[in-house]
Amino acid sequence: MSSRRSKRSFRAWVSFAMGSLAFIFAFVGCRTFASSGVTQEATDVPAIPPASGLEPTQPAPGSSPQAAQARSQPLSLPTPGDPSLALIPAARQDINTLEDQTRYSIALNIDPSLRSFQGGARVEYTNQEDVTLDEIYFRLLPNGHKSYGNGSLKVSEVLLNGEVAPTELSLQDTVLKVKLPESLPPGESAEIELAFEGEVPVDFGGQSEPAGYGIYNLSQDVLALSGWYPILAVYDDQGWNLDPISEIGDSVYSDTALYSVRVCASDELALAATGRSIAEQTSDGTTCTQLESGPTRDFFLIASPSFQVDSQQVDGVTVNAYSLPGHASASRQALKIAADSLRIYNQKFGPYPYAELDMVDAPMRNALGVEYPGVFLVGDTLYDEPDEAGFAITIAHEAAHQWWYGVVGNDVFDSPWLDEGLATYSSSLYYEFDRSPEFVNSLFDFWQQRYDRLKKEGKDDQITAGLEYFEDQGASSVYGTVVYIKAALFFRALRQEIGDEAFFTALQRYYQEHKYGVATPTDLLNAFEEAAGKSLEAFYNQWLYTPER
Repeated sequence: MSSRRSKRSFRAWVSFAMGSLAFIFAFVGCRTFASSGVTQEATDVPAIPPASGLEPTQPAPGSSPQAAQARSQPLSLPTPGDPSLALIPAARQDINTLEDQTRYSIALNIDPSLRSFQGGARVEYTNQEDVTLDEIYFRLLPNGHKSYGNGSLKVSEVLLNGEVAPTELSLQDTVLKVKLPESLPPGESAEIELAFEGEVPVDFGGQSEPAGYGIYNLSQDVLALSGWYPILAVYDDQGWNLDPISEIGDSVYSDTALYSVRVCASDELALAATGRSIAEQTSDGTTCTQLESGPTRDFFLIASPSFQVDSQQVDGVTVNAYSLPGHASASRQALKIAADSLRIYNQKFGPYPYAELDMVDAPMRNALGVEYPGVFLVGDTLYDEPDEAGFAITIAHEAAHQWWYGVVGNDVFDSPWLDEGLATYSSSLYYEFDRSPEFVNSLFDFWQQRYDRLKKEGKDDQITAGLEYFEDQGASSVYGTVVYIKAALFFRALRQEIGDEAFFTALQRYYQEHKYGVATPTDLLNAFEEAAGKSLEAFYNQWLYTPER
């Protein structure tokens, strides 16, 4: 899109911003069968490996006869492939620096009805902590409902090193404890196998509560699967992180791992997913695709028989825009925004390491965009008015999350501002370096007005507060304004305080030093002080910890 726009068009942009960006920044957040059309030839299809030994689960309610018949045999788990294939050539050496990465090998069978699925997983886990572990915890995120809607994820069997393991569910069945028969010292490994199945909400759960975002959902023939498999909880200096599912923010706090995933489903579906498709087989109306993720924080997929895809190359990355019927023109516009955002962020933060980035037009409710590793969703209603501000700002925001959340992780429960505030500020860089000063200044004027209104109402709060704190306040608008908008204003003021060179040097160091890891607020704030060559304590206290009442 050209940076030149008529005064009338620009006023419409500002008008839309004033009316809708409040909603976006309260909720934006938080990923054919050929994950972007990049598949190898049939000769590269790996042989089907032997079955894992997991027993089949019982058919899920509402599943088809074909699915019931398929469950008469144990699931066969994929043979792990080369994880570096999911990375651009310049980043492939990163694999060699990641020692003892957890590796998931997952098989997923999607029912033809798209309302249920069956899965099996092998998780090769090495204790990288400095303490001995007596149990290992997995998260079953959809069972917490809220942003996931009213579906479910059930584990029917768990094997530990080939033996049946005792397990225990807690926290509304979102926490699965696997008791270790023998303690696991630092540096030692364990192999956990799990059989699982899920039921997917239809149309966000209908009129029932809770109403999902659309991240674990079937609507308009679009199947979105977030949190569809048991994912390891994070162990850090607080111990195992087992937070309840959030009402207002993201609930995926996870370490990076290597994923080999085989997805089997109707050959009519087009699939966008984390990672890259490396092999594919079709037989009797079913296509099985194997994907490799590289080091990613979780694994998301979304499928529909209606998806069309446009693609563009940017700095060696294939950017794919998946669209629904009637949105072809808007999707091409979205592809340009995503591609330009990727180019700008590569320059300002450091190279995006993955070979693909998928943007997906998807039905959503209570959110206009959500990010996952290598994939992000943009609400389908935004495609109806692609010239309005909400469309571009959502795309630029979610693209930025590939750096802040995807590559550099953080505790989204304790420090949501670390990725949300940075992603919000980063979206302004798209306007600054792709559009014009008029656009970026108006964007910051709007954000300032939102924050000033919050202060006038006596609701200003600490940027650095956690999700539980904001949920206790009972006002998601405060969370959105403080964690997204006030944090973006903080980063703008910080850039003015220390200058462009120090500001972007700090972000580049932060990105490189914490790549594929989990960063803390101290890591980021120290990076700015080091780059600036001075203490910023007074500045931080003013912005981060002292709300104006």
